[in-house]
Amino acid sequence: MGRRLIYTLATMGATVVGAGASAAGLLRHQAGSLRRSFDDDKNRRYSTFTEAIAAPRDNDDDDSAALAIIGDSWLCGVDVDPEQAPPTLIGRGLARILGTTVRVQTTARPSALSDDLHRQVDEVLRSPWLSRQLSDHWTEDRRFAIISIGTGDIIHPIQATIGVPVLNQAINRLQREGRYTVFVLVCPNLGGLPGLRDPLKTSLRRTSRVLAGSQWLAALAARAVPLRSTGSLSGTTRRSLLNDSGRFPSELGYAQLSSTLLAAIAERIDAPIIVDRSLDIPEKGETARRHELVPGAEAQSAAQNDSDDETQTDSEAQPDAEEAAVTEDAGTETVPNRSEAAS
Repeated sequence: MGRRLIYTLATMGATVVGAGASAAGLLRHQAGSLRRSFDDDKNRRYSTFTEAIAAPRDNDDDDSAALAIIGDSWLCGVDVDPEQAPPTLIGRGLARILGTTVRVQTTARPSALSDDLHRQVDEVLRSPWLSRQLSDHWTEDRRFAIISIGTGDIIHPIQATIGVPVLNQAINRLQREGRYTVFVLVCPNLGGLPGLRDPLKTSLRRTSRVLAGSQWLAALAARAVPLRSTGSLSGTTRRSLLNDSGRFPSELGYAQLSSTLLAAIAERIDAPIIVDRSLDIPEKGETARRHELVPGAEAQSAAQNDSDDETQTDSEAQPDAEEAAVTEDAGTETVPNRSEAAS
């Protein structure tokens, strides 16, 4: 009886050990495949944007603002047209909000790690394109930096350094040396990416949530503005917001992230809620530009508006005159004589 019990316990122990070893082997295989795909993303096409985005016509204060994009593939616009990449979208929206020209430069790269954050910040701070001397008013309301980092730190946990202290140092340098208002797009929930299976899916979900929480607290402690990228990618099916590979946003996902960042910037600087979008509509835009292209068009348009107003006034006055006439007729109606009525 004792030998049989010992044999049963030994068999169960061997089964548990074998299952654990099999799960560990599967996890190593899945993680290795993901790391290889992550490293191959370095060769993908991305936006290298250094341009000045002009303010809307008749709404330029003859000054300029600065926008720096720092981080990884969640901001650099991988495999999308440069016009639809976050640097262009955010710069265009910021020019509309501020009513001024925006000088944009991006140092974000695909598959970037926290080790690359120091070099990217150095590039931004040394850039003559983003220099404060190019602006008359270089307060924090005119200088913005957006950081997205952390995905590579989870996929390469041994190679990368501890990401939170590096992020804290980057925020402090941008605020102190560059006078930037810093926004931090914290690490997304990698466990929700399509195509992942357990046990890797559970492991990525836990580690990414821990890192996102740490980045959130670090950003708040450094007086930066933290934002959740996972919450931004909502409102439709998750698959349509991500690239076919599932490791970074699609064109629609980049647009949604950009709108989230612009809303945060507008809230931080107390921007006006109503934004003139007349030039965004082709019909109104052509009407607005017609005055500049046709000589004397403004006077002609003003005369036409005056004639329309006079016609409208006459049409409104005519019913009033008719109503007054009816009232007058009713007031002059003959009253019968009392004597005649008595007879």
